[in-house]
Amino acid sequence: MNTPSNRLFEPFLSLLVVTAGLTVLSSVNTEFSIGNYTTKKVALYSEVMSKGKLAMAPVTERLLSDSLMSVADKEIALKKKDKTNILEFGNDSTSGLSRFFASLVRTKKGKGKTRIAYFGDSMIEGDLISQDLRSLFQKMFGGDGVGYMPVTSIVSGFRQTIIHSFSKNWTEYNMLGGAKADHPIGITGHVFVPVSTATANDSVPGANASWVKYTAVKQDHLNSFYNIKMYYGNSDANNYVYTANGAKKLDGTNTVNELVLHSGYASQSINVSFQARNEMNVYGFSIDSDTGVFVDNLSFRGNSGMPLTKMSYNVMTGLNKFLDYDLVILQYGVNVVNHRVKDYSFYEKGMSAVVQHIRSCFPNTSILVISAGDKGYRDKGEMVTDPAVPLVVAAQKAVAEDNNCAFWNMYEAMGGDKSMVQWVEGDTVYANKDYTHFNFRGAKRIGTMLYNKLISGYGDFKKKS
Repeated sequence: MNTPSNRLFEPFLSLLVVTAGLTVLSSVNTEFSIGNYTTKKVALYSEVMSKGKLAMAPVTERLLSDSLMSVADKEIALKKKDKTNILEFGNDSTSGLSRFFASLVRTKKGKGKTRIAYFGDSMIEGDLISQDLRSLFQKMFGGDGVGYMPVTSIVSGFRQTIIHSFSKNWTEYNMLGGAKADHPIGITGHVFVPVSTATANDSVPGANASWVKYTAVKQDHLNSFYNIKMYYGNSDANNYVYTANGAKKLDGTNTVNELVLHSGYASQSINVSFQARNEMNVYGFSIDSDTGVFVDNLSFRGNSGMPLTKMSYNVMTGLNKFLDYDLVILQYGVNVVNHRVKDYSFYEKGMSAVVQHIRSCFPNTSILVISAGDKGYRDKGEMVTDPAVPLVVAAQKAVAEDNNCAFWNMYEAMGGDKSMVQWVEGDTVYANKDYTHFNFRGAKRIGTMLYNKLISGYGDFKKKS
């Protein structure tokens, strides 16, 4: 018969035997299937291993911590992995975001302006995202004005950062169709041609003259116009524009010409009418001030990004002579997301050509590629992430890496897999029921996240300078 002392030893002995048995099983493959049932591998010490040195990520997976750094930096191995950081590919003065950050340093000291060209599709139309990025930068670095404006726009009634109206008799050519050799495409993806009119008196516009009007809104940094400039193509001496300040002759002979319409004091609106006796091209207007940061919203609905190669090199370089961009942002991808497509090498190749075209037009400008965000897809009655989204994002990252650009993974910043479902169906609604487009609240959230990442990189740049 067992004594009480022997019974006290039995639980310890049983535990020792079980532990020894599991240890032996952990060293062999215990995975097998019986019918529809599949066993799992015994891994007794997996939890301990995952928290110890044996679980350290390999060097190839070491990315970034809480701020932007060069992927070539030796300290990168010591930093925490964070997929929502901006990756900066390339490590010299002509790659990554160096030009942009250097310009911010000068602007903060009151020396000139910093200008951003924000290209995108319907995700940014109506100044979504870019308006919040602009507001935050202007709050910190100064600047008054919305930046570059097209002559006409299909979303003028939707935009909240400026009141924009125009006559209906403009002819418009664009990069998605109808472009002509004598009407080269400008930076908005459009070129605008006023109706031909003629009057006996050059001091007044014709009755049917094409016109465009911009009015300031009651928002900080947007409530007054200080500098208003117009950009137009080669024109003869028979073409005029009219404002409240009188008539001005359009006799520029370059591919792109600049005409100062207003400068030196604050105004709340401008109305520009055209007397074009001979056909001419108008590209747009700039509304800014002498110093500060300006974000130009360059949206084009339904655009994959690849048609940007159709923007005229001569027009783009001509515009950059005056606008002098410090950063180009390319935010595309949602229009090529398709659950049936498994290979996006065509998109990687097409967008690499776009980056190379942008760089040829703006040779010293920083370029930031922003990935597609999450997009919902109904699978067996449930809304999930479209399986093509990660493929498109991977292609966009490869474009940035191959071309020494910066890259921001907006998909991961949103939360990754099924994040769009949460943005649509969560307690706070950040996106529309199409499970694709942000509402104003969601756009502000994205714009704020992007600003915080850029300003963190700006801080790192100053420390290294």
